[in-house]
Amino acid sequence: MHGSRRILALALLGAGLSPVVATADEASEQDVQEQMMIMQQRMRRMEDQLAEAQRRAPPPGAEPQKDCFFCSIEFEGWVAASYMWNFRGFEPGIEGRDLGGVNSGTAFYPFHPDHNSFQVDQVWMGMERPVSEEERAGFRLDFLIGKTGDILNGGNDGFSGSFQDFHVFQAYVQYLAPLGSGVTFKLGKFATLTGAEVVQAPANFNITRGNVWNLFQPISHTGILATITPWEDGTASLGVMNETRSFTAADIDLNNNKAITWQLGHQLSEAVFASFNGAWGAADSGAGFDTPAGEKEVILDWVLTYKPTEKFSSYVNADFLRNDGGDGTDGYGIAAAGRYALTERMGVAARAEWVDLDVAGDDLQVVGLTGTVDYMLTGNLQLRGELRWDQATGSPDEHFFTSRDSIRGVPGSGLRLTKDDQIVAGVEVIYSF
Repeated sequence: MHGSRRILALALLGAGLSPVVATADEASEQDVQEQMMIMQQRMRRMEDQLAEAQRRAPPPGAEPQKDCFFCSIEFEGWVAASYMWNFRGFEPGIEGRDLGGVNSGTAFYPFHPDHNSFQVDQVWMGMERPVSEEERAGFRLDFLIGKTGDILNGGNDGFSGSFQDFHVFQAYVQYLAPLGSGVTFKLGKFATLTGAEVVQAPANFNITRGNVWNLFQPISHTGILATITPWEDGTASLGVMNETRSFTAADIDLNNNKAITWQLGHQLSEAVFASFNGAWGAADSGAGFDTPAGEKEVILDWVLTYKPTEKFSSYVNADFLRNDGGDGTDGYGIAAAGRYALTERMGVAARAEWVDLDVAGDDLQVVGLTGTVDYMLTGNLQLRGELRWDQATGSPDEHFFTSRDSIRGVPGSGLRLTKDDQIVAGVEVIYSF
């Protein structure tokens, strides 16, 4: 027996791996030989197992292989809460029923509608298994609860902790098909391709979403989307979906009409990216049994982003909307916004907007200015403060913002649409993980 085998045999014997321990005084020479043969067989098996393990082991310096499913899942999430105050001058002691939705007026501030109110904006969880040439199949799931979820579900009751506040924002299966340089397919519910602002709170410069986002752009779609890279620094997407804009979760596809969406983007330079996006088709899927869809509409959207340095980033977003119906909505709008990092922790942002909209024959012009200051209290916790002014003018004697234009004790007194402008301030905290 070689020396190394003797050492291994002694180690195995000492560890109790041999069922019988015999000495020359207690067993015959034949018993000892049989035991040695058993030990040699076991050592050969162990040597074979060790060689197989070495063959499967990654080379020196390489990362160990991850065989578990959840090791390939990417997670993100945050919790956002806010408080808003309308400077219209509401009197102390006004009952709560008079305050709900006063910030929104006719069609503004969709996610922050209530004056003098604390709210849970978003408790958000996102998870994705991205696709690659090594792993071609994946998925994406985003769900949230809070005021945003309640409004996206078609309500406006705030955060109650009930299922009404729960909203599935995205849920799709994705597959990277080996066609040309690769085509990524998404099937399910996905976020819209239009616009510069998004539903996700931490991804925007400001606390509130702008008028261009609110009055012109879809939020999400249900359908199939294909994305390719047709040229270097370029991207192109084309999708088929149930309708041009799907706002509430209760919306059901009840007819044969469909819509399309698209995006063409190009990195013009290291600092400039431009995209042309849009949607065309049925405006909605029908409101009841055997109900025809809404009139066809087209949404054209242009986004130009400019980021010359790490400290400064900006965008210009222009939209055009046309509805074929006689009482539809037509118009155009433009928004420009930017953020500058004063320090590693603190930044300031501003947004300016102008909208011209024709709603069922009534003309509406909206001007908006928003200023926001953000500060990172810790690496995960951000604090933001905002001041926003909006002015809306239209047909004679038509108003779009709320005020308390009544007398106490008079029947029917309460908040009315009597003002052309308003100023609202707010604070928001976001903890990201």
